[in-house]
Amino acid sequence: MSSAPQSRKTVKKTFKISDSLERQLNTYVQVATAAGVSVLALAGASDAKVVYTETYQVTHPGVPLYIDLNHDGINDFSLRTIFYRGTSGLEIGLEAAGYRNANNVVAGRRLSSGGGYFLSAASALPAGARIGPKGNFSVPTPYMAVELFDGVGSQASGLGPWAGKGNGVTNRYLGLKFVVDGEVHYGWARLSVTLGKHREFGDVSGTLTGYAYETDPDEPIIAGQITGPDEARVQPETLGGLALGRK
Repeated sequence: MSSAPQSRKTVKKTFKISDSLERQLNTYVQVATAAGVSVLALAGASDAKVVYTETYQVTHPGVPLYIDLNHDGINDFSLRTIFYRGTSGLEIGLEAAGYRNANNVVAGRRLSSGGGYFLSAASALPAGARIGPKGNFSVPTPYMAVELFDGVGSQASGLGPWAGKGNGVTNRYLGLKFVVDGEVHYGWARLSVTLGKHREFGDVSGTLTGYAYETDPDEPIIAGQITGPDEARVQPETLGGLALGRK
């Protein structure tokens, strides 16, 4: 005779979390529920990323070159050639500035050329420079590079960070701060600048080869950075952070 089948009991093992962690989890769930926020949303995902645009544009005399960083149809910055003839000589140059928005500004500083003459200059940043809230964005309408000719026609000097040693610079970066929907964003524009030394309007010219901005407000960007994080991240003091033991 065959023996009767024996019944099997399933043993379930339970895991008990600490009382303190349970209290913290319950507190967060209650707060989230009261605020109408789901538990999963508390983990938070960052969609911050760098938006990069490759281009090739050259400045021309009397025709501003505009930069629309985020491609919303609104120009954010302009590059403009300058030409000034006075009793003391001739000034030819290139300047960068925010366009039609006082909150759009270019990183720069004041330079002294001697004799009490000061120049608001746009910084010529190298690749890898950090552009963000700690940058100097206090100078209005800064020059990039300027050629000065004296009254008798000989070249006096080339001024500004983008003038180099009188021959211009290659692949330097403008630090940019601009406002979108009331929020501050940071970006860069990559340019090369040449000085012609011929006393002609447009003698100082710039070539724009790319620009980028950080989509996350108030977050810095690195000059030359063309990609950025676009992944979920666990923020401190969230349910996800608690699960990882963060406080």
